[in-house]
Amino acid sequence: VTANGEEHKRLRRLTQPAFHTRRIDAYADTMVDYTGAMLDEWRDGRELDVAEAMRELTMYIVCRTLFGADRAAMRADGGAADRIGVAIHALQEIANQEFQAPFVLPTWLPTGLNRRRHAARGALNDTIDRLVADRRASGAADTGDLLSMLLAARDEDGDALSDAEVRDQLVTLFVAGHETTSNALAWTWFLLAQHPAQEARLHAEIDALPPSRPPTAADLPALPCTLRVIREAMRLYPPAWLLNTRRAAADTAIGSYAVRRGDLLWISPFALHRRPDFYPDPERFDPDRWTPERERALPKYAYLPFGGGPRVCIGNGFALLEAHLIVAAVARRYRLRLLPGVVESLNAQVTLSKHGGMPMRLEQRD
Repeated sequence: VTANGEEHKRLRRLTQPAFHTRRIDAYADTMVDYTGAMLDEWRDGRELDVAEAMRELTMYIVCRTLFGADRAAMRADGGAADRIGVAIHALQEIANQEFQAPFVLPTWLPTGLNRRRHAARGALNDTIDRLVADRRASGAADTGDLLSMLLAARDEDGDALSDAEVRDQLVTLFVAGHETTSNALAWTWFLLAQHPAQEARLHAEIDALPPSRPPTAADLPALPCTLRVIREAMRLYPPAWLLNTRRAAADTAIGSYAVRRGDLLWISPFALHRRPDFYPDPERFDPDRWTPERERALPKYAYLPFGGGPRVCIGNGFALLEAHLIVAAVARRYRLRLLPGVVESLNAQVTLSKHGGMPMRLEQRD
């Protein structure tokens, strides 16, 4: 996320094999199994924060695919996965506070915020460093998780990622692998609850699948409406609503604005996705914007939920597969209804969530 230039190119080349289509497809069983385990704990009429439920589910999935930690280990207090989750949650809260602060104090000042930051960062680094050291010491080959693939990666000169680089990539993938996807899912349920006709179309599509088993990756080509719903939710509420780490690689012009090489650019997918010249009636929830014919009519880069170009999100295939499977599995068994008084209330921090979470009531489908 924060690397630039040649450093970014090198890290991208080394990590890209971990996100090959065949590798991502191998994670589908984990996504299906963990979603099923969550649904088995739900009950008709229960009220819960669906945003938190989606965050927990996607965190379980990313722990399994990153480190090989199973759901039981993630739930165990004091386990490695639990320590990573607690530390990253603390660092995200600090990042959110600083994101909207008028100025940020140096990290060496002994403020309460900085003491929390240093403690969380130390715990995170120590935990991941031990995971990396243990995996290296075991001499294990590719075990199917992303950690083993990052350790096995080699560049054209035969050089591997350093332990610090492996740790940095794991932290980035952990955060991006659950925070953004869980927000996209929460907004998807928010929109479906307010648009019963679109919800009925989605249910009809899912109900056409074999009823004896949960939806699998093999079923996804038969669920285009479900994917269009997810993509439209990410148009209206892109989790990465603001890209603020982009620097111009050359002198150029954007409209009447001169941009010089090295200038810092802020790009807002949230604003871009609401341009009426690209999206007529842009505030309207319309999944049919994503039919093949209408999508082809869009200009390149008019839709940026995963960024674009050489810096496009490396995990976009993983995220879409995960969201597609989760929405299909949940919608097969439940309708999610907003509790009275729940409104949009955007919480535009590092990622785009909703103030107060997403309180909803579960209605089991017949």
